[in-house]
Amino acid sequence: MSNPSSVPKPKTTQEILDSLPKDVSRIQVVDEFGKQRYRKIAEILPTDKIVMNGRGLPVTMSTDPGRPQKITGMDLPPVNESVAEVIRAKHNSMKSDELTHIVRTNPESSNVLDLVLTAIAEEAASLGFERQDLERRGQPTSQVSLRRIGALKAIGETWLRRKEQIANSGVDMDSPAFKRLFLYLTETFTASMNDAKLRPEMIQTIFSKLAARLDDDDWRREAIRRMTEGESVPSPASAAKSSATPDDDEDDAD
Repeated sequence: MSNPSSVPKPKTTQEILDSLPKDVSRIQVVDEFGKQRYRKIAEILPTDKIVMNGRGLPVTMSTDPGRPQKITGMDLPPVNESVAEVIRAKHNSMKSDELTHIVRTNPESSNVLDLVLTAIAEEAASLGFERQDLERRGQPTSQVSLRRIGALKAIGETWLRRKEQIANSGVDMDSPAFKRLFLYLTETFTASMNDAKLRPEMIQTIFSKLAARLDDDDWRREAIRRMTEGESVPSPASAAKSSATPDDDEDDAD
């Protein structure tokens, strides 16, 4: 019969850590959630249980696994690796979020409201499920109901904005996109006049008259009306006739 006193006493966590070779950088543990992970020696938590191999030795690692990811946007480092993993997952989720991507890359897009509408609807549906679950367990639902009402109200307001946006789907003449387009059109117009061998002074005169027309408030109102209401494109002859000014008539008379 074996002597109970001869059975080796299990080592404590601190004793295991003290016995590790100096080149060990991480040790495998089971955290409080039952998940196996490698932790740095200095980040071992009291709730961690060290994993032992078949020979009764701790499972260790002498080098860091892969390239360490830098966590941006934080003045202080995470308190432990578990928090760091959550933060990395959050950042990756934000990078892959379609709404965040389009707001950063193309905030003028009409798709922004569509994505906002979809995101709010998903949150409202999630709150609806949460309310049903609380009802099933006989718990109060007033707070969740108020949050869902707020989400539904936001959906209605966003839908009205989207509907107004569709109704007024004309080009925003003050937007950076329109200004870039107009600049490209003027550059194309200038290149065409140069190809036609027009004299520089003639080109300058044409743009001076064009600038005078564009500065006219009546031209801006008419441009907005045509974009929103639509109008057939006039023929070149009628356009030339409508573009004639008293000064032009006097020049022709001369």
